[in-house]
Amino acid sequence: MKQYYVLFDNHTDGMALYQELKRNGLSAVISPTPRSLSKCCGISLLITEDQVEQVEEIARRCQLSYLKIDFVERTFDNQRDQYC
Repeated sequence: MKQYYVLFDNHTDGMALYQELKRNGLSAVISPTPRSLSKCCGISLLITEDQVEQVEEIARRCQLSYLKIDFVERTFDNQRDQYC
């Protein structure tokens, strides 16, 4: 299973995009950033594969910064992987 993450330079950029996604009716989950993807900011937004283009468009339209959108192949572990 692929899990898609929006990566940021800082917490402020992450929260700004999170709020804008919510205003536009998209769901996103605030998540710890997988260290395999980035060592910069501690938070990322977990989104679905079908939301990638919408997130890019909203960020572009609202001039919100993010580093990149990337994915990791993962299996979900209910005992360890719990998000807000």
